[in-house]
Amino acid sequence: MSNTIYVHIDTTSNAVLTRGLAPQDFNKSIVHQPKNLLLLDPSSEFGEFDGHTGLKVIRGIENVQLFFQQLNKGRVTEEMKWVDFNDFDMLKELTPLEISELLYFGHMKTHLHSPFFYKLQNNFVFFDLKDNRSRVYYRYLDEYYRILADRITRIVLEKINDRISFFKKAVSVEKLDFNLLKELRSVMQEGVLFCLSQDQLIDKTFTIPIYLMEDSGLKSSQVNKSSLDQIAVLRYYANQKKWTLDIDQEDLAFGFMDKKMS
Repeated sequence: MSNTIYVHIDTTSNAVLTRGLAPQDFNKSIVHQPKNLLLLDPSSEFGEFDGHTGLKVIRGIENVQLFFQQLNKGRVTEEMKWVDFNDFDMLKELTPLEISELLYFGHMKTHLHSPFFYKLQNNFVFFDLKDNRSRVYYRYLDEYYRILADRITRIVLEKINDRISFFKKAVSVEKLDFNLLKELRSVMQEGVLFCLSQDQLIDKTFTIPIYLMEDSGLKSSQVNKSSLDQIAVLRYYANQKKWTLDIDQEDLAFGFMDKKMS
């Protein structure tokens, strides 16, 4: 289990760089479930070949869900990169230029123009960067906040119950409201690290310090927190079944100032 989650959001393109979330976290929490997938790896072992694009496609919600189930069970070992699309007929309307743009997107993992294609009506572009790292483009950023909130809830649930006696009833955890995390939106554009290293409740409270951190947080899970600026604390109070977020505006201001001077 990862003890840290790193987040960097580019609000211009709605791209989210993350370390500490797995593809199955994405699959479990999104609301806009993909109807079809266009796999951006031409050599993918999955899907059926589409002669118009030269790429593989997974057609229909049921097949997409079966693919996600394979992914969740660890049966997909290839590099995951895909874009969802709404209508198979519109896929056939893609021009050679649009197809080349998709191929570039898949190869470079960055967009030339908008990551959201009119003909595809895609809600996501997903890149698994391995080692629990990902870059995902979201048409609706609320999808990401929901994924993050659900993952934090699951980690706290697992940690709280990990040391409970086999004979005792498991403790439930109130679901973290993703709207609370949206209060960190501005600082997530700089990069933040959630530290979930606490092993159990202390005074019936689970505390998650949040640090300001640039994208070096993507490169390694080993972090020297003493060199970072703590800018917020997320807490779960077990007795009250309540989450709170305290943002230190003074530390946040100093953190931004240090970054500008460095």
